[in-house]
Amino acid sequence: MASQLINANPVVHERKARSVRQPTSAHDDLAVEPIDSLEVFDHVRDIKDPEHPYTLEQLNVVSEDSIAVDDKRSHVLITFTPTVEHCSMATLIGLCIRVKLMQSLPPRFKIDIKVSPGSHASEVAGA
Repeated sequence: MASQLINANPVVHERKARSVRQPTSAHDDLAVEPIDSLEVFDHVRDIKDPEHPYTLEQLNVVSEDSIAVDDKRSHVLITFTPTVEHCSMATLIGLCIRVKLMQSLPPRFKIDIKVSPGSHASEVAGA
């Protein structure tokens, strides 16, 4: 029995070039560098879509613009956009993003993950 893909022909976008980060202070090895949206994006951009061999970045599910970071309050908000309104993988995608960030960011961060308004049929189910 062949499984049916929910989105058999997704739009695949070009990947952005990775930004090279410059250290803020070469003299202080103990200095804590603030976390920003680019760093968070670098952590989640290569997560593979559960249904396709593409990354969340290539499918435009996540972008740097959809990430808000408040380093002083230790808060990250990611708003992702499923490729189709009835995507049954939306919960799994959100979970993959959460686990990746929990493993990558300092434990002081609270991580909120939401579906873009109007992008999913059951976006209010988890609210």
